[in-house]
Amino acid sequence: MKITTLITSAVMAVAGAAVVAGATFAPSEAMSPRPHSGDAPPRDRYACFDPNFVQGFQSIGDNKIVVTSSRNQVYELSLGGICFGLDTTFAIGIRSRNGMSNVCGPFDADIVFRDMGGMDRVQACPIMQVRHLTGDEAEKYAPQRKTDRK
Repeated sequence: MKITTLITSAVMAVAGAAVVAGATFAPSEAMSPRPHSGDAPPRDRYACFDPNFVQGFQSIGDNKIVVTSSRNQVYELSLGGICFGLDTTFAIGIRSRNGMSNVCGPFDADIVFRDMGGMDRVQACPIMQVRHLTGDEAEKYAPQRKTDRK
């Protein structure tokens, strides 16, 4: 009786595996063509930035800043809430929240700064969105090259 139950269990397990394998490798899926590279939007290779390479920043109000990396890439960072004193601070820090060095999106890092107003305290504001600026948007924030200066 025990052997019959064991054999029945083994047969059911093999049959179940065959059903799963059949569902996973259905002929219609296996023979479908690969998607064309034009179907997916091109990914921006500079969508993320490494805080270790940030050279400068500019405040745009109390909830948005623009940072420039050493590779002359410009990023607009939208911050959670209103960060009072961000527009008057002289320096910022970027503190990782997940142990990774790259900042790509929401909750990857915090902007840390000293409020130079009446409180003189350190504040942290979470980065909610990272947007890589290009073209004319980036040009007004990117540092000028020595050859372009007048």
